[in-house]
Amino acid sequence: MRMLPRATATRWVTALSAMSTMWAWPAASKWVRVCFMGRLRPGTIITMRCAAGGRAMGPAAARRGSALSPGFLSLFSMAAFRRAAAVLVAAAVAFAQPVALAQSANLPRLGDAGAEELSPTMERRIGEQIVRDMHRERVIADDAEVTDWLNAFAARLASTAPAAGYSLELFLIRDGTLNAFALPGGFIGVHSGLIVAAQSESELASVIAHEIGHVTQRHIARMLARDRQASVVMLASLVLAALAASSNPQAALGVASLGSTVAQQQMLGFSREAEREADRIGLDMLREGGYDANGMVAILGRLQQAGRLYENGAPDYLRSHPVTSERMADIQNRLRETRYRQHADSIDFLLVQAKLRALAGSDVDTLARAAATFERQLRKRTIDEAAGWFGLATVRNAQRDPVRAREALAEARKRAGAHPMIERLAAQIALDAGQPVRARELADAALAQQPSNRALIRVKAQALIAAREHRAAADMLGKAVEIHASDATLWRLLADAWNGAGEPARAHRASAEHFALLGGLPAAIDQLRRARQAGTLDFYTGSQVDARLRELEREYLREREERERR
Repeated sequence: MRMLPRATATRWVTALSAMSTMWAWPAASKWVRVCFMGRLRPGTIITMRCAAGGRAMGPAAARRGSALSPGFLSLFSMAAFRRAAAVLVAAAVAFAQPVALAQSANLPRLGDAGAEELSPTMERRIGEQIVRDMHRERVIADDAEVTDWLNAFAARLASTAPAAGYSLELFLIRDGTLNAFALPGGFIGVHSGLIVAAQSESELASVIAHEIGHVTQRHIARMLARDRQASVVMLASLVLAALAASSNPQAALGVASLGSTVAQQQMLGFSREAEREADRIGLDMLREGGYDANGMVAILGRLQQAGRLYENGAPDYLRSHPVTSERMADIQNRLRETRYRQHADSIDFLLVQAKLRALAGSDVDTLARAAATFERQLRKRTIDEAAGWFGLATVRNAQRDPVRAREALAEARKRAGAHPMIERLAAQIALDAGQPVRARELADAALAQQPSNRALIRVKAQALIAAREHRAAADMLGKAVEIHASDATLWRLLADAWNGAGEPARAHRASAEHFALLGGLPAAIDQLRRARQAGTLDFYTGSQVDARLRELEREYLREREERERR
């Protein structure tokens, strides 16, 4: 790896180490680019070059990757490397053996290269594997409140879409960049920065509706089917990008660009067609859902402007969703046929946005700035008052100031009433202040209105455990995981509750489900074996553990066999 103009360090990378990091000084003067080269025979190599001033160097000049943060390149964390290194190594022979790359990433086989399209079942399996990796690397934010709101929001939009009923699952990435993206199988990631930056609910709806359009039209499956060799590289790059984001979100952009750069020439025409199709479907969803369809033009226009103003280049969303003048003109032409409809922002959207603004950072200075911003906006009346007071209460609680947090939350309640998010925060403030009994009472009152609310269930469970009412917590959580079986945090809390109740076998069983949901099959199998060894399970529960153990062992064996066939 070499950087010009001359930097404080020069490095040629001839092999992949567990961690590859380079600093350049002054940082603002450097661009780092990742370039990918490939040959259609064994011996294909991956080279990484750095470019200065936006100009690529060396033989890789024709293949440019996305710019990373100036002056710093961090590929991925040590923990992620062990799982991701196989993907990079296999990429060296990907063009000669396209299926091997997917296997080395622990992904399901893509199937016959002659198949016209990836099956929905296979597409879902691939997406599930990527999301499990993202969960394991803590890329996905564990915020039940915002995640459930996003999914309900998307479900309302998708109910009017062609092929309505397609399985969608949205997740939150706590990252300040403006981005949203679709993965295979109906999974959609939304960055917190996009929600915060949206100036209206209609703007956010336009981006999510566009991503739903990609999902319902199965654009990713069609891209994978169009060119198996290039698209396998793209698929593996999704895994690498997810893993890299755990240590450096900007590095993830560069890793993801490896795959997209390889396939760019072959996919470009199709991607433009896909963007137009997703725009059309997204606009239809906005109209049918009662949103202001002009929100799509508004947010895309601001993203374009941001790309022109900032040296770092286009925002993340525009890197994967290029906005051409032709595309904008097409959207505007469609809007001329649409009657203007004003849409008032919902209190749910405003509270979610305020929460994400409040929790954008956890250090003392960032929290102080957030509190000052909410106070200034409330004073100048430039923010919805309920949302402003709720955001301020969230910041005060993060600052460990329960008195002022309660005062601010009382003001929010005066304006928004007993909203579930407000009541959940009230319980959380009490719990964080060392008042678990009061926290449980507040959570109980709110759960009486919304008994399946995951965020409220979590805070009540934490309150019961803190109050040493472990069996009550276990009973409640046992019912909760029947409804929310895919919530790994609820399973972890259930394990804590059973441990506190002196039931180690049941605790091991719950821990097994927690690990399985995060993709840790060996750990899950170990926990089930420990549950059997404890010898305290009744016949019925023991039979369930045995059946689940056999199921996970078969799944793990299948994964091992796929890896060995590479």
